[in-house]
Amino acid sequence: MPAILSLSSQVARGLVGHAVNGFVWQRLGFDVTLLPTVILSNRPDYPHYSGEAVRAEQLDAMLGALQANGFLRDVSAIFTGYLPSASHVALARTWIGRLKSERPDIVYCCDPIFGDEPHGLYVAEEAASALRDELVPIADIVTPNRFELGWLTGHEIKVKADAVAAARGLGPLVLATSAPCDEPGYLANIAVNEQEAWAAISAFRKHVPHGTGDLAAALFLARHLRGNSVRDTLALTAGALETVIDASVGRADLALISQQEQWVNASASPVRLIAETLA
Repeated sequence: MPAILSLSSQVARGLVGHAVNGFVWQRLGFDVTLLPTVILSNRPDYPHYSGEAVRAEQLDAMLGALQANGFLRDVSAIFTGYLPSASHVALARTWIGRLKSERPDIVYCCDPIFGDEPHGLYVAEEAASALRDELVPIADIVTPNRFELGWLTGHEIKVKADAVAAARGLGPLVLATSAPCDEPGYLANIAVNEQEAWAAISAFRKHVPHGTGDLAAALFLARHLRGNSVRDTLALTAGALETVIDASVGRADLALISQQEQWVNASASPVRLIAETLA
């Protein structure tokens, strides 16, 4: 069974971070090992919340125990999401290097969860800079939102072409979520590698719950690990994403659980080839 090792956030109540990623991967047949970088009662945007970051030293000890028990032997992919400090980034960098030195075919997916529009950064700039400098350069897949793509690359992302150009300089395979679309009232999820760029266009909807970025990254990694082409990986990801979003508008959380049969079996969304190899 394909196995994924993930370091990201955990909430006791709600559907963000590992509550999304872990469920998606397990529902799609992956074995998962989930290490929480922060444990919270719920999302911080509620009036009350409590919790704290898990110390990088504690995570290091946990990873050491998992490795000693042989539980990391079959890892096919490593995923990093919310990393609250530069020390967490350093920990991730060490373990990614260690595991990939033993199995170079392990896929590393970096979901750079550090900011959004219009709020900007919601981690310390030191943590975001460390992620940019230490993790993005070694990633096989990077899945930034529009703000994160611009911040990581120093490019202003105003139109689809900006997103494609920025993504091409970011890594071997990039999923840019919530990218601008040249059609008013629409957004684009764009998958870019060195050879081609594909876009899945969707209508902009208000009152969509948090967690869509987590969902998109989890789906994209899972479909990629199944051996799909870039085009098909994006199309299958977008089809499932649209199914969940359609059922979630106006809700406090994504309808991920109640709609699981629908999104698992969702039809692929139409995608457009928007760029090929640049001369």
